[in-house]
Amino acid sequence: MLTLKSWASFFNRDSVDVYHTVKVRAPRDFFNRAEVFIEDMKYTTNEELVGVNVTFIVKLLFDNFLDRVRQGNDLYDYLLDLRENYSHFLQTNSVLADKDVQPVRSAPKFQWTLTHRMGDRDYLTLNIGVHPREVNRIAVFFADWDCKYEISLDMDLNELVTLLFIEFISELRNGFEEETKKDIMTTILAKWEED
Repeated sequence: MLTLKSWASFFNRDSVDVYHTVKVRAPRDFFNRAEVFIEDMKYTTNEELVGVNVTFIVKLLFDNFLDRVRQGNDLYDYLLDLRENYSHFLQTNSVLADKDVQPVRSAPKFQWTLTHRMGDRDYLTLNIGVHPREVNRIAVFFADWDCKYEISLDMDLNELVTLLFIEFISELRNGFEEETKKDIMTTILAKWEED
């Protein structure tokens, strides 16, 4: 029996999920606005909301996008508009804006990376752990896009998640309608209660 346990542990040793790091790179003021939004939500709900932070919000935005992909929604116009409207916020001349998604062991903790200035704005990088199944699903989505449409999207996961975050903060700054704001808070609270 000892031999069976030894062999079983040998094969299951690497069964820990390996998450991939997605780099969300945006101007510092976008991260500050997200933190203020979270503080406002805590104040409004009169809840401590432990665990609700910028990482949580970004992951929720990505999960929402992934749900739309899995439901088979046509995202052609949405993604082209997303890039057209917000790509000017992307910092493309940085060493950290590489095309590779970096693997890490286990789910990473909240991490910030300070970087140099571009123009008048400081840029920060927030590392988000994404499960390999989700990375693969988005890779297949991008490959399907290239087969379906004549225009290649030429977007990686880092750019996608960054654009989702930038869009959310931009819309937040423009002011959501009261009903939309309530829907967003309800969604965030529901996801927070699940975790």
